[in-house]
Amino acid sequence: MIHLNKPQKITLAICLFLFAGIKVATIFWWQNKQNQSPSQHNHTCQVTQQGCPFLGNAIFRLHGVGGHKTPFRIQADNVPASVKQISASFNMKDMDMGFNRFDLVKQADGSWHTDNVYLPFCTAARHDWLVEWTVDGQRFQAAFQTQ
Repeated sequence: MIHLNKPQKITLAICLFLFAGIKVATIFWWQNKQNQSPSQHNHTCQVTQQGCPFLGNAIFRLHGVGGHKTPFRIQADNVPASVKQISASFNMKDMDMGFNRFDLVKQADGSWHTDNVYLPFCTAARHDWLVEWTVDGQRFQAAFQTQ
């Protein structure tokens, strides 16, 4: 058993208190970030079929989405050459699915994609999903259903 003197106990208590404070602040920051509304909604598009338009002629699409056990591809085509970063994440309405961010990689032909993406596991057995993709800080969103 380790015996600590009084200054060591005080130092340990301060470190634990700081750690807890940082953790609470991070949780509040994350929840606030998740609750910010996207800059644009695309609720009428079919993201799992023909895709959703964004930034003019660009198209965002989910290929092969089946359920949470099936890997699929996220793809963006006709993206302006000036774009530096595209990422996507998945949630459900009124249900945070935790951190799940997928960074798309720019290809030689100018398209962006990432493979082997899995949906987060939903313990409520729901099938109504929201995909949010971020393009250089601009946020877009579309709803879709799984099997």
